[in-house]
Amino acid sequence: MFKSVGWIGYSFSIGLGFITSTTLIPVSAIAQENSVLSIRAIQTRSFNTRDQKAMLRNILSTLQDMGFFIGRVDEKLGFVTATRLQDKITEITVTFRPYQQSILVRISARINNLPVDDDPAFYQNFFDHLAQASFLNANKIY
Repeated sequence: MFKSVGWIGYSFSIGLGFITSTTLIPVSAIAQENSVLSIRAIQTRSFNTRDQKAMLRNILSTLQDMGFFIGRVDEKLGFVTATRLQDKITEITVTFRPYQQSILVRISARINNLPVDDDPAFYQNFFDHLAQASFLNANKIY
């Protein structure tokens, strides 16, 4: 019994040592983590539906309406890739997954092979179109 208590005390002190060592995070890492989280917030929206097939149809129709050519679709994994060839080459990846009573949709885009992380209007435009398509399809307005 004494040995097991000692073992617990030993593992507890190691655990505390680990906790204290992970609290020494450089300020630059915290700033980078905050920027990653803000980019993720710009790229992600929640839609009040649990119907993944309907959301996939909405994503596909939105991308096609915006002039994208669909590259790959995987309903089971929940992703779509598409490309638009206009003045610039725009590549987009859309992922979607159930979350509580909704579906989270996240997009990431590259224009001429450079990330579009600093342009919230690009993402807002996509989500506005997707919300319209979702509304029209849910209400069977074609």
